[in-house]
Parts: sequence; C-alpha cells; structure tokens
Amino acid sequence: MPTKLLQALPDLVADMEGALLPLGRGDLVAQLKAATIESWSYDNFADATTIVLLPSSKAAQRLSLYDELGVSLDTDVEGRLCAIEVLDGKRVTSLLGR
Repeated sequence: MPTKLLQALPDLVADMEGALLPLGRGDLVAQLKAATIESWSYDNFADATTIVLLPSSKAAQRLSLYDELGVSLDTDVEGRLCAIEVLDGKRVTSLLGR
C-alpha cells in the first residue's frame, strides 16, 4: 500500500518546507505535502536514501538543499517532483521501513 510522504516523514517535509519557501518554491512544498512514496532505496556505502515519487519520470532539474538539510529534490521537465535524495539516509530508512 502506498504511503504518503507527509505521513511517513513529517519532520523532513517540514524542514524542506522551511528551506523551499524562502527560495520561492511553494509549488514544490504543495507537491511534497501531497506526494506518495512509490519506492525507496538505501545506499549503504554513501549513506544516502533515494525516495521515488514518480517512477516513470526522468529527472530534468535538481534543486540542492544539501547545505541546509542534506537533501536534493529532482523534478521532471513539467516541474513535477519525482525523487528526493537524503544524505545521512539511515535517519529516514528506519521510518520508511515501518
């Protein structure tokens, strides 16, 4: 059963909202709040978790919030949020694995 991103990772969504709004990216905040997690993977070597929101979409643009949150957001050519990469991924895998 698909899980809503906001339900699984409310603190991460709130942190991303706080970083995106000052950048004028309220469009991505709205998408984050409505997003469904289609799949996710964890890279142990990099300690990074990738959360896929739109599996058939190819990333066209990456918005980096690495300095603030250790997160990057990928959007497709239509501006739809398709994936999120989280550094220090272990902190979210335990929440996603529930």
